Amino acid sequence: MTKLITGGTGLIGSEVAKMLVERGDRPVLFDVAPSLEAIRPIQDKVTLVRGDLTNWSEVFNVVRDYKVESIFHFGGMLSLPSDANPWAAYRVNANGTMHILEAARLFNVEKIIFTSTIATYARETEQPFPIDESTLQRPENMYGITKLFCELLGRFYTKKFGLDFRAVRFPTVVGPGAKTKHMTQYMAWMIEHALANKPFEVWVSEDTRTPCIYYKDAANGLITLHDAPASNIKTRIYNLTSVSLTAGEFAEKVRRHIPSAKIIFKPDPEVLKMMGKGFGPIDDTPAKREWGWRPRFDIDEMIEDFKRTYETSKK
Repeated sequence: MTKLITGGTGLIGSEVAKMLVERGDRPVLFDVAPSLEAIRPIQDKVTLVRGDLTNWSEVFNVVRDYKVESIFHFGGMLSLPSDANPWAAYRVNANGTMHILEAARLFNVEKIIFTSTIATYARETEQPFPIDESTLQRPENMYGITKLFCELLGRFYTKKFGLDFRAVRFPTVVGPGAKTKHMTQYMAWMIEHALANKPFEVWVSEDTRTPCIYYKDAANGLITLHDAPASNIKTRIYNLTSVSLTAGEFAEKVRRHIPSAKIIFKPDPEVLKMMGKGFGPIDDTPAKREWGWRPRFDIDEMIEDFKRTYETSKK
């Protein structure tokens, strides 16, 4: 039986694939625009399928043909592209997830692990408020709207059809190699530009607070959630977090680890409308209590590991 990863050559998908390969699995990576660079170290240990989430027949075929037992569903459009083209975001994020859930129902997939986002919560224009599982979800951008729809759809499929749907709401995921700009991509690009000795303009204000998580912690958390016994899953959709800093504090950390960093702030009014002051602290107690979630990387370890990964990729 097989594990399928949609968005399988993206930042999180490729890292989950590497972790699954390390323990002896041969996952199927489903991606509309596969990046061979992301999976080069494991290319001969995975099965790569080019496919489009918006095409239900392609989704159904890959699930049926490879006798998929569980799905890591990461494929989708990010925040700024979703707001720029909400019609495409609906097709990819909302319809694409409906296709995944239907394929799981029809072909007896045991479980789905879905990545949602803290963008399902509203950003604050003044002081960011703390977020826990009881916080009202009222997303203000197309990305958050589609993700909240998918959360609710997953809950419905669990109740109606008995599908084991599990999800996490990620804050900003920091990791190397991301190509698509989204509202909080500035965190990873601060580090990446500094390592490449290039200047970088940050498009939010210094006091914008954005919780974040390192991509290796994110991938490990998803696999841990996947492996947890069904009896432990009570909350079903979990907030995860690791580090919470303002953009200014994050920039200062980068400068401390990479003294040559050339970081300047040039806030984009359009991004500020969507970001507000960012997000307050996130409570991830249910994930810790129910399935043992624990982040391994603090901000300093995150930047140092990012540096090592970047330098290795350039050799």
